[in-house]
Amino acid sequence: MRILNYLLLATLFVSVLSSCKKNDVAKPPVPILGSVYPEISVKLAEKYAFKVTTLNGETFSNQWTLDGKAVGTDYTYNFTPTLAGTYTLVYKASNEAGSFSYTYKITVPVPVVAATPTSSKYISKVFEYLPAPGQFINEAAVGSLEQAQKLVGNTSNLLTLGAFGGYIVFGFDHSVNNQTGYDLAIYGNPIGGTTPWAEPGIVMVSQDKNGNGLPDDEWYELAGSEYNDPATIKNYEITYKNPKAYANVTWTDNQGNSGSVDINTFHKHNYYPEFAPNQETLTFKGTLLRSTWGKYGSIFINSAFAWGYTDSWSIGDDYQNNRYNGFDISWAVDKTGKKVDLKTIDFVKVYTGQNEKGNALLGEISTEIKGATDLNIK
Repeated sequence: MRILNYLLLATLFVSVLSSCKKNDVAKPPVPILGSVYPEISVKLAEKYAFKVTTLNGETFSNQWTLDGKAVGTDYTYNFTPTLAGTYTLVYKASNEAGSFSYTYKITVPVPVVAATPTSSKYISKVFEYLPAPGQFINEAAVGSLEQAQKLVGNTSNLLTLGAFGGYIVFGFDHSVNNQTGYDLAIYGNPIGGTTPWAEPGIVMVSQDKNGNGLPDDEWYELAGSEYNDPATIKNYEITYKNPKAYANVTWTDNQGNSGSVDINTFHKHNYYPEFAPNQETLTFKGTLLRSTWGKYGSIFINSAFAWGYTDSWSIGDDYQNNRYNGFDISWAVDKTGKKVDLKTIDFVKVYTGQNEKGNALLGEISTEIKGATDLNIK
């Protein structure tokens, strides 16, 4: 009996010892983080190394996930951002007993080119000029690549953008700050009074999020008074066909419509831009504003909108006194219409916002621009 008791005690001791050994091994990983701050700011193109080390020679598997995508399995992950924004980095360590995870929120600020005492308030560079067909297109004085470059440094040279969608992209020698009130002034040649003549242009802005100095990042529309009007068509698309002659330029759109930019006897040349990269067709996309074409007695008119468009004698921005249309960066919305908070912008795009052929005397509605200034620089 005594021998049996000894055997039972010995078996229990072995069982307890075995259990203790198992508990010693069966522990989730305990990595030591090189960076323990959950919120980190990293400059664009700057390398930031996230590291982990082990405790007492412990081994485990690693996984790094950036915005839901697996990016590494080593004990070190090097983060080098190529685009400004906010990122979520999750680190996870695992072994047979469990896992450990830690989440970082990484902020990459948009690069800002600060204004200096010698900065100019005027356009410093025209990046692209691609007009839609129009009566003044291909004319050196108002519809050429050379004329587009004359917008640099002043507000006195007129440039036409052609029919709907025709655009120009420009920038300044610094980032434009979003301050209280209007930030940008854009100059055109509208007419007010009882016989108004407006050719409203839509304005878009962009930030240099990738820091390469080029306007190849996301664009945001500065939503004017007509943005939420039921008659405004978002995601409008139009394609013009080159007649390769002095002839009407036909078009079709994504609304099932077709029409033409008509020639007149005052401008006897091809209305399709001869410097466009594609000499067969041109397609433009954007927001289409309703037509305001009509007559006041026997005089043809094209009425202005309340505010938020260039080349428009608008009451909202007091064009009569300022002689420019004012724009607030705070009006910016993304492609879904959601308001975005932009502290600065680096690039501006202006395009013709109406699709209206007018008549044989006045021609198509075509936004004109004479320049732009940063209103925060006096």
